[in-house]
Amino acid sequence: MRTTLNLSEQLVREVEALYGSGNRSKAVEKALEEAVRQKKLKAFMDLKGKIAIDEEAVKSLRKAELKEHENNS
Repeated sequence: MRTTLNLSEQLVREVEALYGSGNRSKAVEKALEEAVRQKKLKAFMDLKGKIAIDEEAVKSLRKAELKEHENNS
């Protein structure tokens, strides 16, 4: 999707340096993906102590996801 944003040149340079992409759009996209991931992770972590989580079930699901990812690679 093409869009126009007004961003600080310094911020964009920093993002490019941090993500090592030769492509400005890819660097910004990676930064946005990471920001979304971090917000979701924080929201999940904030649930700790508020809901009961079966940690063994979570570990089992994660192992299955990793195995599936390895098989699809």
